Amino acid sequence: MSPRVGWPTAGREGTGTMQLDNVAAYGGADSGMVVFLCTASGRVLSASPRAEELFPADGEQTLRERLESRLRLNTTPSLGSALIDGEETSLAGLMDNREITLGVTPLNDHQRMVVMIESLCPPTSLDSLTGLPDRSAMLERIREIQSDGEGGHRLMLIDIDRLKTVNDYLGYHVGDRVIRDLAVAMQAAVPDDVMASRWSGHEFMLLIPPRQAEHSSQIAERIRSAAASVRFNAGEKATQLGTVTVSIGHGALGPGETSRTQPRDQLSSLNAAVYEAKRTGRDRVVNADRLQQPSVYTTGGALDRAIHEGRIVAASQPIVDLKTGEVVADEALARMITPEGDVIPAGLFIEAASRLQMAHRIDFEIINQTITNCVASIDHRPMAHFVNISGDFLQHPELMEQVISNARAACECIGGSGQVEVKPLVLEMTEREVLEDTADAFSALKPLIDFGLRLALDDFGSGYSSYRYLLDMPFTFLKIEGALVQNMSESVRAQKIVQHIQAMAKDMGLITVAEFIGDARTADMLREMGIDWGQGFHFGRPEIIRPLTNHNRAMVHDI
Repeated sequence: MSPRVGWPTAGREGTGTMQLDNVAAYGGADSGMVVFLCTASGRVLSASPRAEELFPADGEQTLRERLESRLRLNTTPSLGSALIDGEETSLAGLMDNREITLGVTPLNDHQRMVVMIESLCPPTSLDSLTGLPDRSAMLERIREIQSDGEGGHRLMLIDIDRLKTVNDYLGYHVGDRVIRDLAVAMQAAVPDDVMASRWSGHEFMLLIPPRQAEHSSQIAERIRSAAASVRFNAGEKATQLGTVTVSIGHGALGPGETSRTQPRDQLSSLNAAVYEAKRTGRDRVVNADRLQQPSVYTTGGALDRAIHEGRIVAASQPIVDLKTGEVVADEALARMITPEGDVIPAGLFIEAASRLQMAHRIDFEIINQTITNCVASIDHRPMAHFVNISGDFLQHPELMEQVISNARAACECIGGSGQVEVKPLVLEMTEREVLEDTADAFSALKPLIDFGLRLALDDFGSGYSSYRYLLDMPFTFLKIEGALVQNMSESVRAQKIVQHIQAMAKDMGLITVAEFIGDARTADMLREMGIDWGQGFHFGRPEIIRPLTNHNRAMVHDI
């Protein structure tokens, strides 16, 4: 497109003000066109109202300096060269992820008129329902800001409350209309230099430039008010749902001192803020930078990186024979190592892993490390190695197949046949983690059981359905609820319950393991009751399993 189309050509020898008046007369400045009049050196003489709004002057800035805060040119020649050359030319670039064209027209030897023509994002990056840039367009702009180290921007995530209810109750055509009307209302409510995008089915994302950052809370409140003006318009049923509301989270974007979170954590922080807004009643605004505790999303993001970077490790805690005092087993407990080297116990991340359906990935990591540890300890006395598995892990048969393959390879490394025989690996699960249908749980576990792995029921005595699992599942070990063990020294009732569990387990041929043994007195009481094995700080704290020797690492390099 030629930059001269629709541009005024009369009056080239007049003053700068006359030139902008000519543009206004042609419907340019008054209709919102971005027009600058400047010298060949780039000094701005005057600008249209729209240009002043989008690119306000900050002292004696050149045209290039005024534009570069929001506009990025990607063509040659540069703007400076185009102004000096005095030839009509057009320069392509991006502004807030929208394509723009700068048309440079010489008015005389000393003056240039620069007109910016905006276009929306390419059709492939536009949301078809709202006409807004889509998620890919916003992500591209976010990556640009983070890679360039630009600071001061903020992100705002807007989630439409109860949109699923609207779709189910009134129909998807009403939900679509709500999304479309909210997009229009939202755009009218926010400053022009804020980039709005359709982030997901029920979410919008806004990119707020540095000069608007301090007004983020006010922008959010304007959006919340705009949402209240959107109507369902679906007959009498709509009145029962009330008005449209949104939950909003906003936070800093970009590395450096302008953000207290790392770039890769910032989207998780926004999700956390929206989650907090919904948890506390919906229809409200939460500043992600002020959240006191890390949310499941923030923890989940850190956990995901730790898994990819090999920072989920096993910590081994000894299990002893209460009669002999010998170490007969250990339990591999998951730990997360931070980039700074701090050790995070599972209790601080396992809830996030469960809620975000990441537990199976942790299980898989720890099981494989335990298999490797089995090979590394072949020169020592044979031991049972307990590992925890989640219900999430049972939903991934492909991982169980990989575990069997890795275990079979480990058997071959140490000269074993890999055929059916009792293996040292023990899969430990709690009743709350096993699938609701024990038949489904047994079916999922059968390949592992057939391979020779044994099962342990953890936290026995903490729930009402443990007996059903004992009836339906082939457990070898019964681990007694730690709270019962901890209360034994002070509670006769706790003692009687533990004694009852031991009697039942003995009749069923199960090996009992008491957890959370913290002192010698408790260990002695358990021994007198006939409890088989014990575990707890009295016998040893969990320790990170040390790296393998080169010899053992070579033996398991294929695992």
